[in-house]
Amino acid sequence: MQRHDLVYLQPHEPYDFMNASLPLSVTMAVGKMIASQQPLTACRQDINDVIKVATSYIEDGRKYRLALTLSTTPDVIKPPLALEALIPQLPKVIQRPTQQFIERCADLNCDVRVYGSFANQYFTGLPFVKPTSDLDILIVAHSNNISQILLEVEAFNLLAQSAAGLKIDGEIRLHGCNDVSFNELIYAIMFDVPTVLVKTLCDIKLQKIDVLLGWNTDEFEHFIRSNKQAFIVHTGSLAAD
Repeated sequence: MQRHDLVYLQPHEPYDFMNASLPLSVTMAVGKMIASQQPLTACRQDINDVIKVATSYIEDGRKYRLALTLSTTPDVIKPPLALEALIPQLPKVIQRPTQQFIERCADLNCDVRVYGSFANQYFTGLPFVKPTSDLDILIVAHSNNISQILLEVEAFNLLAQSAAGLKIDGEIRLHGCNDVSFNELIYAIMFDVPTVLVKTLCDIKLQKIDVLLGWNTDEFEHFIRSNKQAFIVHTGSLAAD
């Protein structure tokens, strides 16, 4: 199990709410969500011998962020929602660019998943997405093409913001378990910040970028030059359009 994984509780698997003061209507609604096989989300495991999952719910205009505890590891755990499944729900102007972004990431041997408000709305049908909502994506890298992946993410972010006013946020997963904010990682590389915050299923820690990426000085300098050039090319093409 990793962060953002989808947990589908089965009828024989008990659970408890960490907040004992929730309205009865909310706990009943979550019970119905689980019974109808709407997924919960794996979150940071910070309690010994307890499995913690999370979900969100909206009632009377109020959003509840809910943490549940399980006594045993759940039977059914699946990867986060594929971004491709969400394309019909995105602004039409970026649907085709989103598909192209997914295809470019696949060519770089990485998967593109989605979590956060867009995923919550997809599974529940509740109005989690607001005009100011970010699209939270998880890039799962299966190769060392990190610099090219980051360039693709930055270009997609710029396009989504300029074309649809949609900000792309989220994380890139390195080495199978280390989740790093890609916006923070790009900023750190561009402005020579030596460390970034790395999240795993059970821990949060600062880690040196050169150790995390395995890059040498030449690779960092190449990324910085490429990033600046990609930004100029991208904004220039938008102006031409």
